[in-house]
Amino acid sequence: MRTADLADAHPATGIVWIYRFGPDGTAAAIANEQVDQALTDQGPGWTWVHLGLADTRCRAWIAQSAPVSDIARELLTGQDRHLQLDIVGQEVMGVLPDLHQEFAEPGEDLVRLRFVLTDKVLLTARNRPAHSLDAIRRAVDAGKRFPTALSLLDAVVDHFADAVGRMGEKLGNELDDAEDHLMRDEPIGDRAGIGRVRLQAVRVHRQLAQLRGMFARLEARVAADNAQVGRAIRRLGQKLEAIDHEMTTLHERARLLLDELDSKMMAVTNQRLFVLSVLTACILPPTLVTGFFGMNTKDLPFQNTDAGTWVAATIALLAGLACYWALRRLRAF
Repeated sequence: MRTADLADAHPATGIVWIYRFGPDGTAAAIANEQVDQALTDQGPGWTWVHLGLADTRCRAWIAQSAPVSDIARELLTGQDRHLQLDIVGQEVMGVLPDLHQEFAEPGEDLVRLRFVLTDKVLLTARNRPAHSLDAIRRAVDAGKRFPTALSLLDAVVDHFADAVGRMGEKLGNELDDAEDHLMRDEPIGDRAGIGRVRLQAVRVHRQLAQLRGMFARLEARVAADNAQVGRAIRRLGQKLEAIDHEMTTLHERARLLLDELDSKMMAVTNQRLFVLSVLTACILPPTLVTGFFGMNTKDLPFQNTDAGTWVAATIALLAGLACYWALRRLRAF
């Protein structure tokens, strides 16, 4: 989201932007002060109003002036983060996921996009900048045409699917690098990175699975009345299914990589414990010898013998070597 987008907010309503689309899909930006005229225009075409819910004035405008039903107003201003998609009378309304817009690039955090759609109006609302909406707005500014509100909403969902697909490719590349390091027995610098990929994949999978279910139910309801809309919903559902499969694969790959990494780390730990055990076993006999000669009691061997210390040291060394030889004979290692 550009800084200019935030600065454009209507001083009294919290509206972020308004576009009026003609019958051929061409769009013209409308001054925020003219929102009432745009929404009551009964001529051909339709109007897109985007709202920033972070501005409390926006909620007041929705309650007082939004040309939608009370149910739609409650959905637009609600706090429920569960995904929804429903048809109430002549209105299509719902809560959809999107990626958070971080400056010029999409982030990995998921945000909620609320919308209400009629033949003449599309109201969209969000608390935090949404990547797909910002991308569609740039496309509109560049001349892309949307003859109906449904076509624009379709483009938003389609763009979200594309953005998730690109994120999946990025996460897949991270797993590829980690897997290459693991197969070459090279240290993996950021083990937590694999866990982050797994967490992000499962988060997105949950959203896509819910979207697929909602589109499947909606398709069954509208296909008989509008075959074109049914085909569009089916196309989006198939695209989401393919991306969901990719996310599921990423999650499984990340889990297997973590399991294999844990296994290798356990093997290294066991090897180090084994070396430590062998050293302890070899050092124990010399320790007993030195302890015996260190009792400072009467009649200790070599107490009055020249080079007695070196003799005792030799016995201690021989005891250690004897222990090492015995362990080798027993094939302990």
